[in-house]
Amino acid sequence: MGAGRRILIAAKGALPYIAVVALCVPLGTIWHELVGHGLTGILAGGRIIYVQVLGVTFWPRVAWTGWPTRFGTCGVEGIQTLTGWYLHMLAGSLSTWLVAAVASVALWARRWRGTPRLALIGLSIWWLDLFTYTLPSWGLPRFILWYRVPSEPYKAAVGMGIPGRVFQAFAVASSFCMLTSLVVWLVRERKHERCKTASEADFRRAEPR
Repeated sequence: MGAGRRILIAAKGALPYIAVVALCVPLGTIWHELVGHGLTGILAGGRIIYVQVLGVTFWPRVAWTGWPTRFGTCGVEGIQTLTGWYLHMLAGSLSTWLVAAVASVALWARRWRGTPRLALIGLSIWWLDLFTYTLPSWGLPRFILWYRVPSEPYKAAVGMGIPGRVFQAFAVASSFCMLTSLVVWLVRERKHERCKTASEADFRRAEPR
């Protein structure tokens, strides 16, 4: 097999994973805003007045509002307590972190195949939301497109009485653990697939002609 063909096969195999990673941004942002901020805001006694994701307003009406200053926003009003407001702020990134934690554990529960496998891999990297949103608490940019975005989860955690350094340590340590878990899982799966391929090849060679 020529080098060009091997590269083509590798690129074709990588396409589903690239697509899953690309979908993480819009899907993760929608989850962050609606389930994290929106649902928590409602449970805290507020109501959603608008939802915007990647420059598109979805509520109260669908409209393009231009290139956004951040990934998304969910306007909530009517929260009566300061604790409720801080919970509403923290829940955005914490909700995606919880999804990533569950997906990371689920990957090890069995040998997934097809769409469920790809979905769990994509969901398991949603920890990036909390990790990158904590970077501004050190004065670092979250992403090059949105340089001066304040650290929303950090401010909320500190407002609730959680020491800033404790929250920073939690964000970094838990993100590192989930990243390590995914890398080890991928290496294990790669070894398993190679062994399976080798076994099938040996079986075919051993078959009577």
